[in-house]
Amino acid sequence: MKQKLEIEPGSKNISTLINSIRQGSIQVPPFQRDFVWDRKNIINLFDSIRKGYPIGTLFLWRPAVPSEWDGISILGSYSIPKKSSQDFYVLDGFQRLSTLFGCLVNHEETDLECDQSMWKHFFNLYYDAKEDSFTFLPTKNKPKYWHFPMSIFLVASDFRKYSREHLEKECPNDLEITELLNKADKLSSILLDYRIGTIEINNADINQAAEIFSRINAEGTKVTIDWMVHALSYDKNSNFNLAKVTDDLLVSLQDYHFDTLSRNAVFRCFQSSFGEIYFDQDKIEKLATEKNFKDVIEKESVPAIQKAVRFLYEDLHVLDRTLLPYNVQIVFIMEFFRQLSNPTDEQLMWLESWFWRTTYSSFFTNGSLSDQREEYNSFKTYLKTGDYVPCDFLKQNSSLEYSFPEKINLRGVRSCALALFVINHLFECCPNQMQEAVYRQTNVISAISDYYNPCTENTLFTDVEAKAYKHLTAESVNLLSTDEDYHEYWAILKASFFEDLNQLDSRRNLMIDAEKAFIKELGFEIK
Repeated sequence: MKQKLEIEPGSKNISTLINSIRQGSIQVPPFQRDFVWDRKNIINLFDSIRKGYPIGTLFLWRPAVPSEWDGISILGSYSIPKKSSQDFYVLDGFQRLSTLFGCLVNHEETDLECDQSMWKHFFNLYYDAKEDSFTFLPTKNKPKYWHFPMSIFLVASDFRKYSREHLEKECPNDLEITELLNKADKLSSILLDYRIGTIEINNADINQAAEIFSRINAEGTKVTIDWMVHALSYDKNSNFNLAKVTDDLLVSLQDYHFDTLSRNAVFRCFQSSFGEIYFDQDKIEKLATEKNFKDVIEKESVPAIQKAVRFLYEDLHVLDRTLLPYNVQIVFIMEFFRQLSNPTDEQLMWLESWFWRTTYSSFFTNGSLSDQREEYNSFKTYLKTGDYVPCDFLKQNSSLEYSFPEKINLRGVRSCALALFVINHLFECCPNQMQEAVYRQTNVISAISDYYNPCTENTLFTDVEAKAYKHLTAESVNLLSTDEDYHEYWAILKASFFEDLNQLDSRRNLMIDAEKAFIKELGFEIK
C-alpha cells in the first residue's frame, strides 16, 4: 500500500544539520548541481546569520521508495559516505548547506576525506573580531590574533583551545583580549542558537517532490525535468548523466546562438524520441526506465537536435534563439531529423512551409492541446508515409487578418515572424552580403536603434531592422547596398537607414506589400 505523502515544516539549528550531514543522514541526490557560490556569497551568508536575518528554507526530501543512489555526497569539500537507504536528500539549499558544513566543521579534527584545494579557496573563512566581519586571508598571510577560524565556533573546547594558543599568547593587552573574546563569544552564541527553516517532504515520488518545491518556491530556482529524469535513470555502472548530456548539448549550440534554449525544451525533444507527445509530463518515470534510454538519447536525440538547430540557423535564418517564435517548434523539427537522417530537398521545403504556417497562424498560441496532439500525429505520419493532412485548426485558419505590429518585441510571435521575414527577405535579395554579415560577427550591434532619432514618430520600420540586424556588424550592415534586380527597393531601404527619416513610410509600405505576398505564397488568404 502506498504511504501517504507527508510535508513537515519545522526548523533545525546549525549544529543539528551539520551532525546529520556528518553522519550521512543528509545526502546530495545525483541530479543536484555542483557548488557554484563564490566567496562573496559565502561571506554574505554568515553576515546574514550574524545579523539574525533569515537565509531561506531548506527543502529535504525522503523518497517514497528507498533510493539506490550509493555515490558519495560532496558537501563543503568533504566526502560524505552514504550510510542508510532512508536518508533525506537536499532538494533546495545545497549551496547554503555546503557553505555551513565546509566552514564550520573543524578542519583539523575531522576524519572525513577533504579536497584541500577547494577547502582553502572556499571554506577557510575567518571572523575578524576587530572589524566584526568575515574575511578570507591571502594564502601567504598568517592569521593575526584577532582572526578566528569559523571552524572553531560550534565546539566550546575547540574555541577555548584556539583562544589560549593564539589570542591570549599573541595579544599584548588584557583589555583587548577581553573585548575580542566578548565579540567572538557573541558570534558563537548566535551560531549555536540560530535556527534554519526546513520543509521535510516524506513519502513523495520525484515528480511530487519537484512539483511541491516549484509551487512553494515559485520565485526561486526550479528543478528542471531533465534533473528529475537523471535521478530516475541514474546508472552508476554507465555513469550516464542526463543533466550533463543537456549541458554539453547546449554548449555545442553556441555557434548558432541557441545555447540559451530552455532545458525543458531540450527535454521535450528527448521525450518525443520515445513516442510520447511533448506535454505528457506524467509519464516521465516510465520514460526513465526504458532499457534503451541512454542509447536513444545519445545516438538519436542529441544529433537530431543539433541538426534541427543548424536547419533553423542556416535554412530559415533564425540567427538567435530569441528569434524562434515557439520553443515547441524545435520538438517537431528534431523529430523530422531523427526519422529522416537524409531528407530530400522536397521534404526540407515542406518543413520550411510547415514552420512558417504554424508561425503566422499562431498555432501554438491559439491551438488547444488536442489540436497540438492531432498535428503532432499528422506530422509523424508525413515522416513515415509522405502523406500530410493538417489538423483541423490549421485547416480552419487558412485565412489571416493581416496586421503590421506597431512595436517590435521578440517575446511576441508576430514580432518574431516579421523580424524573421526581414532577415529571410534580405538573404533572398542580397545573399552574398548577408552571408558576409552573418559570418563575420565582430563588434556585434545590440541595437541599431542607437543610429536613429528615437523621438521620431515613424521609426517602427527601423525598429524592425534593429531586431533583424542584431547579429550583424556595422561594417556588414554597410555592405547591404544593392543588387541590380532590387535596386529600387534597396535605394529606399539604404538611403534612409541611418539619417533620412522622410522615406520611412515608403519603406514601411514596401515591407507590408512584401510580407503580404509571402504570406499568400504560404497558402493563406488575407482578409
